[in-house]
Parts: sequence; structure tokens; C-alpha cells
Amino acid sequence: MNATSARRPVIGLLPVKDPRIDPALEKQLLGRADLETKVRALDVEVVWPGRAVATEEEAVAEVQRMRAAGACGIVYFTSWFLRANVIVGACRHSHLPALVWSIPDMDDTSLIGFGVTHGSLDEVGFRHEIVCDAWNEASRRKMSAWIQACHVKSVVARSRYGHVGGKCLSMMTADADANQWRREFGIDVDHAEQWTLIHEAERVPEAETRPLVERWKSEFRAVDVSDDVLTRSARLYLAGRAMFARNRWDFAGVKCQFELLDNYLAPCLPIALWNDDGFVVACETDMNAALTMYVLTLFSGSPVMFSDIQYLNREERWARFLNCGTAATRLAGGKDKIALCNCPEIQGTYDESTGKHLCKGGACPHFILPPGPVTLARFGRVQGRYVLHACPGESFAYPHDENGLVGLGAVWPFAYVKIHQDMERFVANLRAHHMCIIPGDWMPQLEALARLWDVPVL
Repeated sequence: MNATSARRPVIGLLPVKDPRIDPALEKQLLGRADLETKVRALDVEVVWPGRAVATEEEAVAEVQRMRAAGACGIVYFTSWFLRANVIVGACRHSHLPALVWSIPDMDDTSLIGFGVTHGSLDEVGFRHEIVCDAWNEASRRKMSAWIQACHVKSVVARSRYGHVGGKCLSMMTADADANQWRREFGIDVDHAEQWTLIHEAERVPEAETRPLVERWKSEFRAVDVSDDVLTRSARLYLAGRAMFARNRWDFAGVKCQFELLDNYLAPCLPIALWNDDGFVVACETDMNAALTMYVLTLFSGSPVMFSDIQYLNREERWARFLNCGTAATRLAGGKDKIALCNCPEIQGTYDESTGKHLCKGGACPHFILPPGPVTLARFGRVQGRYVLHACPGESFAYPHDENGLVGLGAVWPFAYVKIHQDMERFVANLRAHHMCIIPGDWMPQLEALARLWDVPVL
């Protein structure tokens, strides 16, 4: 994961006042508001001048200092009536996301200052977030989500994506324009061949793979794959980690089908473990899934389940999701909750001359996603413009049939999720057969990031 993502967000805080406010009244207003304490309680680092500014020149100087200090966004607090040009000018020069904050009070004119600022920013076309309410749970949650989104936006803008292999199985929805990613999100896209990964895996010495294989055999609840498959999985896992670091990638996608699958190994276990490590990897080189997974992992610090939507019960409002084996073990609650199973042969190319499939094996982590709140999400495009399909849901226990789906029910990871969105809307807005699932409610953060990127939420 990008090293900068581990740091707490740095946010600028700039109170703005009417130039007629004298020092005594300013001290009284700021002391009563206790702004720094409120914002720091959101688990962020705060850069602020310790006073209010009254002129555009002062505000511009302060926001430039905040930007130099690493701020990912600036919260402008309207402590009284003010001159609208002050915050408008600061927004123009900061080149950072802006949030205008007011705590309406019977004993000050913060709301009046908020009104003229909000309207003025709209007049000139500067997008901004607003928080205008008592300092309560709702306002804290909204500001916190916005700050997290600003932080993720800044991290993504300095990120590098590794694309290992080309388009998989003609998945048009998995393809993205690298130049569009650079223009809209700041992401640099780098390409590598799967053969490079295979050759590097073959060079990993047995002295490094043997301890890893023995550890896996003791950690997983059950291991129903050969030592040969585990050894090749260990080689691929270690070679991939080295490749990611050497190329300075922050997240990646691996094609798998068919170069890896038919000629060396299905990389399910390595991909699951890379995601366990905090390094986001999507399978089938699905760039839009990789972007979604990366964003959600930056928000949560947790792995994301890359999955196919396989069955939908519209009447009861739930869906079954499955994954061909790349789901992180942390999603199950740990390796001791997981059985490693053989990758099904039907995954490989069918060879008509022999009547057999070419799959070279692989280890698939098998589990059912535990119950609890989840967020479903995927970035995609409609006629070239990015959109986000996202909704809350609830993973639930279901009488899973391990003999179902021609026996694959006992091999792959599955999730049963109640959909908290109108079902007609949910189906109409599916961006692909792939969707990302993460435990917890991350809708406020996703929606805030989408606004920062000017991406419509479906």
C-alpha cells in the first residue's frame, strides 16, 4: 500500500471573520467555538494559524502555508459575517478541496457569513462541501467522511498501478484508458507481462518457499492441494511482492486467464495473500475493480472482496456473489476459518485434441463471508464518463450448498448479501459482472470522494 496512506490526514483549518471584529471579540468567538479541538477529535492532524483572518491576502498566505504543510483539504469556518472574496480568493489559490463550516448560534452571525460564502463560491463555480449544523454526530460524520475522501484523493493522485497482462476474456468493462486515469485521478499506469512474473517466480529459491509452505499448512483450517501447487503459489507470491516493490506500484491487476492459468498456476492464493498484506491486487486485470478496491482499502485499511454477482433474488432483495479464489483470508476472519481447495480444471483452456483442460492447478481459499453490514461498490464508465455504483447491504447466513454450481460451491469464496437499494435500480446500474464488497458502511466516504472527482453516484 502507498506509504502515505498510513499517515493520518492533514487538514487545514481557517477561521474567517469580519474585519470590524476586534481582538477581544475574536478571542471570545474562537474560544467558545474551540475549533481545533473539534477537528482534531476526528483523528486528523490540523494546520491552522490559531486566529481568524479578515482579508484575502491573509487567507491566501495561510492556505499556501497549509498546502506546503501537506494539507489535503481546507475547512473554512465562518466565525462571523465576512467579505466573500476572502474565502473565494483562498479557494482559487489553494488548489485544494474546500469545506465551508458554520455552527449556527443565537449569539453570533456565523450563519450569515456561511450564506454569503456558499452562494459566492457557487456564483464563480468553485465546488465545495458544506457543514452547517450544531456540532453533533451528523455533522461530525459528514466532516470526517469529507476529510477522509480528501486524503484518499491526494493519495490516489500520487499512485502507480501495475497492469500485469492484457485484457482478460474480452471484458470491456474491465478496460480503462490509462490517459484518462492520469487526467482525472492522477494515477500512473505501468504495464508488465505475465511471463515476467512466471520467470521471476521460477527463480525464487526453495530455501524461501519451503518455510512458507509449511507455515500455510499449519495456518489454514484444511489444505486439500498438493505440495507442488503450494510451492508454486509461494514462488508466485514472493516474486510478485518483489515485482510490486521494484516497480514502485501501489496497487495492481493480474490477468491470470490464460497465460498464468494454463502454463504455470492459477494465482488465487497469492492474490488473496497480497490483499491480506494490504497491497491491493484485482484479478482478471479489471482496472475499474482495482480502482474501487484501492479506494476502499485506503478508507478502511481492510481488504476488499473482488466478486462476481452470480444470482439475484429480486423478491427477497438479496444476491449471491462468488469469487474464483482471490478473496483475502482476513475477510473470513483468518486462515484458520479457510479451506484451501484445488482450482477446478474447467478454469483452463479446453484442448480439443486431448479432451482435457490445460489448467495447471492452484489453491483457492474457500469460505463464506461472515454476516454483517457491507458496502457494495464499483467505478465504471458510461460513454466514457466515470460513474460510481454504490449501495449499502448486509451479509447474512444462508444454507450454502457445497455441492451446488457443479461442485464449485465447495471450492470458491461466496457471499450472500441483502441489497439495500431498490432492486430495479440496482440491476439497471450494475457496471459489470464484477462488484466489490467491503465490510462496514463506507457510503459517506465514497459519496464524498465521488463529489471531489465530479463522478455521479448511481
